[in-house]
Amino acid sequence: MPQHSCVPNVFVDTHDPRFPWVSFFALRAVRAGGELTWNYNYDVGSVPGKVLYCYCGAPTCRGQLL
Repeated sequence: MPQHSCVPNVFVDTHDPRFPWVSFFALRAVRAGGELTWNYNYDVGSVPGKVLYCYCGAPTCRGQLL
């Protein structure tokens, strides 16, 4: 999939950049109630005693976030 370098400005309820909201954009449809996960690029196994699996189903997914 092509990577997009465009960062759009999105304003909700205000045009004042001092009051930011978080917006998510997806390359595919996300169903209501679907789980959103993002990769902070931690090294798997870097937090002792903590395992966090990823179930995104992407072909390039490494299966674990921690």
